[in-house]
Amino acid sequence: MAIFVVVAWVVGCSDPVEPDDKVVMVDAAAYFPMHNGDTWYYNSGNLIRKVDGDTTVNGVLCKRILKGPETDQAWSINAQSFSQHLFDGFLWFDPPLQIPLNMVKGTPFQFSSLGLVSDAFISDADSIRSYGALAFDGYITRKVNNVDLDSCFKLDYDYVSKVYLKNGSVVEDTSRYTEIWAKGIGMVFDGDIALDLANINGIDLPKLPE
Repeated sequence: MAIFVVVAWVVGCSDPVEPDDKVVMVDAAAYFPMHNGDTWYYNSGNLIRKVDGDTTVNGVLCKRILKGPETDQAWSINAQSFSQHLFDGFLWFDPPLQIPLNMVKGTPFQFSSLGLVSDAFISDADSIRSYGALAFDGYITRKVNNVDLDSCFKLDYDYVSKVYLKNGSVVEDTSRYTEIWAKGIGMVFDGDIALDLANINGIDLPKLPE
């Protein structure tokens, strides 16, 4: 989920290629692979994310996501949603930030979550409250590595972040950004990063045209 304010989280895509009957997420769990060892290379290899086994966050079994050698995020998935529990290795969200797996185009999902700053992280901030709307904007085609990926999810965020500083003051920011997720691959774009290549379950994707 691309993220909020301090953690920073919007390329061109083609025109939508969705028939009228594709306004509901279909087989949504397939858009969020997280096998051990799955790896994503972004921005000409300058950012690498990798699934590195299991971790537990607030009693929930999650997948640990590395950015380079460091723990960056923690993900989980169930029948209802894909959840992101940790960002940038120091922000723990309760409840986790979620992408429901049954979203309908034109029906935004309202969210509100408190991000707590880890005690081990030196910061002027104590916590971050993020709230707003997540909208499923249907299916698009996205070109990655000269391959057209059809039926990508386009997700639009419109949210407010309130940063609660340790001195008692509050900094508020309003933002919008877009994420694009490809079936069987994962996130291919979030405004700041664009996918070059992924290795999912041991297979390089997307496959280059012969």
